[in-house]
Amino acid sequence: MFEKLIKRGKRRNLFDVDASTVARVELGVAELERMLPHRDPFRLVDGIDAVDLEVGAIRGFRLVAEDDPVFAGHFPGEPVYPGVLQVEAIGQLGICLQHLLASKKTTVGADEKPRRLRLLKVHHALFQGEVRPGARMTLVAKSIEDSDYVSTCIGQVIIDNTVRSLAVFEVFLLD
Repeated sequence: MFEKLIKRGKRRNLFDVDASTVARVELGVAELERMLPHRDPFRLVDGIDAVDLEVGAIRGFRLVAEDDPVFAGHFPGEPVYPGVLQVEAIGQLGICLQHLLASKKTTVGADEKPRRLRLLKVHHALFQGEVRPGARMTLVAKSIEDSDYVSTCIGQVIIDNTVRSLAVFEVFLLD
């Protein structure tokens, strides 16, 4: 069902900034916490810098701290940011995308609250490159299908224009 997107997403960025994109969006921690139910240390998106509501795509980033405690055990002497946290970061960005698509705007008001949802399924996950301490992960998410109850997105972790991981996931909207 998602084979073409997955094949393309293994090698190329799934979100090209173009004329319909609101580039230079600056959504930081305050706005993220009005879209996401996550908080430190498990909020894994640091900011959002591009949104395209027409094509249903978003770009954000995560700065992987060199002293992140996860590196003490994954793996000592050869630290690698865990794939499960990469998928989680992609998923969190997808939640932000769904919030913005539902509101039909690229800003987040001071009175907005996160939508209630739960991960339903990870359809596909692929890890094809390491993420090391100190990396700046570019996160991309694109909406594939959206209904009143279920939303499906594809996302990527990109470093130095190279796709390091890719995931397709589905969430159940409780509201």
